[in-house]
Amino acid sequence: MGRVLTVIDKAEISRSAVQSIDQLLDYVAGVDIRQRGTNSTQADISVRGGSFDQVLVLLNGVNITDPQTGHFNLDIPLNLSDVSRVEILQGSSARVLGPNAFSGAINIVTGGQDKRALNAELTGGSFNTFGESVSGSFGNNKLSTFASLSHKSSTGYMANTDFDFTNAFVQSGLKTKNVGKFDLQLAAQLKDFGANSFYSLAYPNQFESSKTFMAALNWNLSKGRWTYNAQAYWRRHHDRFELIRDFTGAPSWYITHNYHMTDVTGGKVSASCLSKLGKTTLGVELRNEHIFSNVLGAAMDSMRAPLETNGFFTKKDNRLLETAFVDHALNINHWYFSAGAAVTHSEAFGYNTYGGIDVAYALNDNFRIFADANSAVRLPTFTDLYYKSATQLANPNLQPEKSQTIEVGTKLTQQNWKLDATVYYRMGQNVIDWVKLPSETVWQSKNMTHVNALGGDLTLAYYLHNCFVKKMGLSYSYLQMDKSTDNYDSKYVLDYLRNKVMVSFDHSIWSKLSASWKFGYFDRAGNYTNVKSMLVSFDPYATLDCRLLWNGKGFDVFADVNNIFDKTYADYGGLNQPGRNFNAGVRLKL
Repeated sequence: MGRVLTVIDKAEISRSAVQSIDQLLDYVAGVDIRQRGTNSTQADISVRGGSFDQVLVLLNGVNITDPQTGHFNLDIPLNLSDVSRVEILQGSSARVLGPNAFSGAINIVTGGQDKRALNAELTGGSFNTFGESVSGSFGNNKLSTFASLSHKSSTGYMANTDFDFTNAFVQSGLKTKNVGKFDLQLAAQLKDFGANSFYSLAYPNQFESSKTFMAALNWNLSKGRWTYNAQAYWRRHHDRFELIRDFTGAPSWYITHNYHMTDVTGGKVSASCLSKLGKTTLGVELRNEHIFSNVLGAAMDSMRAPLETNGFFTKKDNRLLETAFVDHALNINHWYFSAGAAVTHSEAFGYNTYGGIDVAYALNDNFRIFADANSAVRLPTFTDLYYKSATQLANPNLQPEKSQTIEVGTKLTQQNWKLDATVYYRMGQNVIDWVKLPSETVWQSKNMTHVNALGGDLTLAYYLHNCFVKKMGLSYSYLQMDKSTDNYDSKYVLDYLRNKVMVSFDHSIWSKLSASWKFGYFDRAGNYTNVKSMLVSFDPYATLDCRLLWNGKGFDVFADVNNIFDKTYADYGGLNQPGRNFNAGVRLKL
């Protein structure tokens, strides 16, 4: 492959002092997780300086990216202990995965569980945080099922940061001799949380309630030189946003909350053929994105919002995306070549084409260098196009974002260590951001003229055997963005991690007791408007996290300390994250 694919496996997840997927991703070079709350309350993913809307998120290969807003892309209906691995592909992946894989793609994988197992987990920690989960797998090599149910709640680390989450997930696989392999996923998530100042510092008493439902069926068949894949999926997301929670102290003009319901249905079919000329893949995808809302879309007759007592929909919108793609890969001695192109059509945005080429050369089995050039497209979200409130004003005439990215890198693997290094340059046109002048109070969505990114990522890991120290790791990410700002205060795109350093250290303590330490240094470019309407720059900060893990027979016990330095910091201006906090738990493996 002509790219670097970062994989966080089950062992690394179990050693990390994290309680959610967003925390786990924050340790990866080139990835910027901007958190508004804790324990996956809400966090935005940025890859290589791209916005949170520019990253495609998949669950077991199914595109669950939300068309309303990327704020919901990490509404993953799983407990962290259900995750087998996380795959991160940095850089444009649009030519195979479709539009919105603009700056990267993340695939969360739950497969690989034992055929017969029963697991239970209890956790508790600071801010009256408690979690419970139970999961089990059963079956045989032909038919297997994994199911999990989890719940987590907290009173919050400060006023109006409480939360209550429930997840349910079922995955069944069927292997047949003649008609291939089938994989079925069913999932649901309920989230309620205090959203203290999430979208405006002027309104600290915000609240959000969301409900997510998902169903997907994958099919795979290999016959001789041919491999066939098909996928059908549906995802529904309900959201109630309260600018003023329960109308407490609300002014006369605030008479209703915001209600949204998005439905995404899609199907994807592809076929690959192996020949002397390499591997050729052809595919098509249909994806329909629909929204009911009282804020987003065109006017419609009033309709009661499902699962809500007082909510009504008065607006709607719908768009059908039709995508066709072709990709060809070829190995010649030490060389690897891959090239492809895709075209997406929608009535609102016409035809958009994108594609690219990857080239790699393997000097030996352990040393590879590569270069690639790819283009990408991202369509505006419904929020980009329509959202209007006391503090935000959208632009319905937005155009799709486009980019061209070139990168070169190397991957070196030896017996005890490995090295990944990449340098890239992304040229973005019509990049969408919410901006305002410092003297203004309303954010507006705009197509920025140019936003170019020059950066690099370096990851080094060293493994030791028969030693007190088990693993040492170092990663460094650098990013410089050249943008046309016109003195705007940027809400998202123009605030990026200029420097990010991660140092990890895993070691044994005694018998089955081990420790894992992770130090992070974060230097963010950009600025924000504080509650006094002053433009303030972000201050660099450093954090240190630690997990103590007892890995026993049939059970694990762990204890985490996060933000050991007790630093005051914010990923979004004015939204301070928790100081030093603790978490502990026990996992039973039956």
